[in-house]
Amino acid sequence: MLERISHIKLILFYFLAILFIACNLYLLTVKETRDLILLPIGFIVVAMALFRLDVLFRLVIFLTPLSIPLTTFYPDSVVNMSLPSEPVLFGLLGIFVLRLLLENDFDRKVWHHPVTYSIGIYLGWMLLTSFTSTMPLVSLKAFLAAAWFISAAYFMATQYLKRGFSSIRELWLLFIAAMVIVIILTIRKHIGYGLWNKQIAYKVPQPFFNDHTVYGAVIAMMIPYVIAFASDRGSKMKIRLLFALLFPVFLSGLIFSYSRASWLSIAIAAVVWIIMKLRIRFTHLLLTAVTIVVILFTFWTQILLKLETNKTDSSSNMMKHVESMTNITSDASNVERLNRWYCALEMFKEKPVLGWGPNTYQFKYAPFQIREFRTIISTNSGDWGNAHSEYLGALVSSGLPGLLAFLVMIVLILYTGIRLYSRTKDARTRLLTMAAVLSLITYFVHSFLNNFLDMDNAAVPFWMSFALIVVLDIHERQSLPQQKRPA
Repeated sequence: MLERISHIKLILFYFLAILFIACNLYLLTVKETRDLILLPIGFIVVAMALFRLDVLFRLVIFLTPLSIPLTTFYPDSVVNMSLPSEPVLFGLLGIFVLRLLLENDFDRKVWHHPVTYSIGIYLGWMLLTSFTSTMPLVSLKAFLAAAWFISAAYFMATQYLKRGFSSIRELWLLFIAAMVIVIILTIRKHIGYGLWNKQIAYKVPQPFFNDHTVYGAVIAMMIPYVIAFASDRGSKMKIRLLFALLFPVFLSGLIFSYSRASWLSIAIAAVVWIIMKLRIRFTHLLLTAVTIVVILFTFWTQILLKLETNKTDSSSNMMKHVESMTNITSDASNVERLNRWYCALEMFKEKPVLGWGPNTYQFKYAPFQIREFRTIISTNSGDWGNAHSEYLGALVSSGLPGLLAFLVMIVLILYTGIRLYSRTKDARTRLLTMAAVLSLITYFVHSFLNNFLDMDNAAVPFWMSFALIVVLDIHERQSLPQQKRPA
């Protein structure tokens, strides 16, 4: 069987080599295009997919934070994607589907895990609402993007992460190393304009991140992992020292991202860390969260009246910048969020079950804007940006069932992680579980104010954290019978 597979790979290799030469000749003699340089890269990627898929997988994890939007090179391009990560992720999706169809050898423990079921429901409803979408082609592209993120960063990642602690650390180190490069380049660029210049902070993460908010969100997601690997007593001192030295780099990146949502997410993650250390039951935490939400809705009018008294605008002064988070009167960024949220709720009222279709919000929200929430950064055509909330985005895109599917997925992964942390006797499992849960907490908090799961540099670490918790949970369940045996 193995000889047959190798023979097929060899034939496919020669076929692609001939096709590669033919395309080179055509582009060189007929089209005279500068895109010729992309062909060797594509050929190398295909060869790696055939012969060293594990290397290609690790490479795309490293390249994700360093990828650059296609529109950077072709501003007039109708289609936009991150290069080189998204084309490779799309290819990995194809390989994943083919392996399921031809070999059907995927890890059944992962396949039948409750978290995987919830992801399947989330994706399935997203696919259905793509067909019923007001813009089917736009929505199907959004579904495919979600599918290739999940296939690589969740399903393929589980198979790599289950190899052991060294593989887990290696995979995260690849992403963290790439982020260090981005942070250093961003801060260096920022220094050129003045490190305390808040206005330029919005653009300096480009071209790797389209603005400071997603840049800050990804840094916040990485900080729990950096701390965890620096704290691991089972690792060599030089490895722990390496991660300890990386912590100030990430902290500097977080501070000078000027992303208030990222700062808030880290603060709340710290509170969750204390709660997990105290080992408070998940049901009590969930009940507390529901109580807080009920109180917020009950006293929403009074809260708004209080917030309207805050006139502090966002500023280069850190304290004033934090104070401005609750300014919903004069801070353009905050008021624009109210504008997007209002539009999202009004759009939901029109299509409460199936929604408008994934990724259609930015094209459809313009008629729902009202003068009260319009700001200097609002657009007349309403064709820029998203709902500024992962939860409202899901509500608009896929209706109430879509939001519920997303929320169930969140509750399941947090329940799995917190339960695993409280039950495991293994110090490393506890450490990694804590890191993954806190990383996701930073994103779930951030999700109230922004939505980035359609971007590869945020989606990949997000789904990898899901994969890590599931792998650790499966490993813990397998080891339980052995732990219960008498010595």
